[in-house]
Amino acid sequence: MRVSFVHTKGGVGKTTSAIMVAAAATRHGRAVEVFDTDPQGSASRWAEIAEGRGDTLPFPVRYLTANELRQLPADESTLQIVDTPPGEAASIQAAIDTADLVVVPSGASPMDIDRVWPTIETITGHPAGVLLTGVLMHTRFYTEARHLLEDQGVATFYNAIPQREEIKAAFGTNPIRFHGYDDVYQEISEVEEL
Repeated sequence: MRVSFVHTKGGVGKTTSAIMVAAAATRHGRAVEVFDTDPQGSASRWAEIAEGRGDTLPFPVRYLTANELRQLPADESTLQIVDTPPGEAASIQAAIDTADLVVVPSGASPMDIDRVWPTIETITGHPAGVLLTGVLMHTRFYTEARHLLEDQGVATFYNAIPQREEIKAAFGTNPIRFHGYDDVYQEISEVEEL
């Protein structure tokens, strides 16, 4: 199964979500590969720093161009996770076109939700869901964002990722606490079984 983490806006948690879901999947015994299509190489840098600290990620992270991603064969025995850049149409479209599932991480602020719509419009013919990230539970922004997405018929992950400093501090480490990303992996697994 190939899962692409896509959003046209930066800073919404694409790389963090990709790495955390990958780490959670390996914790559940799943073979995982992460493909970094972001020219900034955030996922690749995460893996590099972790390895330098002796805290190597339990899955490979490999940089791919949009064309390389399009040519990459599917591997049913491996969960292939694609991290994408913001605003680079070729990489984003390749990630969408080759995905079995598209995950759209987004904050819950009005500005974040406003940028979800152009991203959703680019996803046609592929199962997709919005994953609310960095949210303060039991706040008006979170409640309104979830209701707005649901009212518009946008599939939304049941689980949301809370705002936690520990999640931000996980960059460059092999995560051992998942703060809800293990539940997100379980939701992805349920989609795969369909």
